[in-house]
Amino acid sequence: MYQLADREGCEGRVFLRLLMERTGNGRKINVRQLAQAAGVSHGLIGNLLTGTSNKLTHSQASRVARRLGVDTGLLWEEIGRSVEALAEIPRQDRALV
Repeated sequence: MYQLADREGCEGRVFLRLLMERTGNGRKINVRQLAQAAGVSHGLIGNLLTGTSNKLTHSQASRVARRLGVDTGLLWEEIGRSVEALAEIPRQDRALV
């Protein structure tokens, strides 16, 4: 999972709004356009902007960042651990994690 990162002295949701005002191509994008381009619901983008939600999956977070023209790590920070990731590590090597 990824959550909005606080950047440039502002909350993640405010930073997201700033990036929407001027995307990587220099143009403004609205909630519905961003949602459609990222393959998520416009309600989810709305919830990110209002602070109702601040978390997305890795796939969703990277698609949002890509459409805004920024690196995923600029807008998002990884949280938690993935159970699937641990399952891929050979059993004998898990103690090293």
